[in-house]
Amino acid sequence: MPTQEEISKVLSKVIYPNFSKDIVSFGFVKDIKIEADSIFIRVDIPSSVPEVKEKLEQDISENLKSIAENKALEIEINPPKAPPAKEPQAKNIAPHIKHFVMVSSGKGGVGKSTTSVNLAIALAQQGKRVGLLDADIYGPNIPRMLGLNANKAQVDEAQKKLIPLKAFDVEMMSMGVLYDEGQSLIWRGPMIMRAIEQMLTDVLWSNLDVLVIDMPPGTGDAQLTLAQSVPVSAGVIVTTPQK
Repeated sequence: MPTQEEISKVLSKVIYPNFSKDIVSFGFVKDIKIEADSIFIRVDIPSSVPEVKEKLEQDISENLKSIAENKALEIEINPPKAPPAKEPQAKNIAPHIKHFVMVSSGKGGVGKSTTSVNLAIALAQQGKRVGLLDADIYGPNIPRMLGLNANKAQVDEAQKKLIPLKAFDVEMMSMGVLYDEGQSLIWRGPMIMRAIEQMLTDVLWSNLDVLVIDMPPGTGDAQLTLAQSVPVSAGVIVTTPQK
């Protein structure tokens, strides 16, 4: 019966394809088992090319025939394992906020802002730290609903960030407290996208449990920007029973 040393010596004659060095010197031979009726060889190689594996199986088999003594040859050649696929990391430009709830609608005037305000206040009444972001750039009416339409947002001089207003234990920020009431905004897509990002990053939100976001009606730049900026925990779609 051949010994492991004898088998290893024979394997040292098997040259790794396209190299001048043998598989034993490379350290590719990982296991040799000798049973009563079989010989098991395990070789781990750094190549995934099928031709390399086939050539090695053929060379190992031919070289071991002389000492196999009619034993069955089991040759296991393992190519390199593929690294585990990394799950894509969701972008979050406001990591101090745990959950983001996006309140949207297909069109205007269906009660989306009313739903946002009631949802935020109800969550605050449950003891949660809640923020309400009025991302409806063109029609910001959250300040009026909270009785804050006469107020203007102040700036924290040290951090150069806006201080959110507060009502009913809910922190609130809106374009409506940055501009005069009735002032129209004629903004294109990139300006809206930048404004949405700034209201998440340039506002001194507390470490909130939930930030309820009142979105503009429809699907457009504001919705896409928000979805790409933070991991949205839930979406609420407000509709009316009409076609």
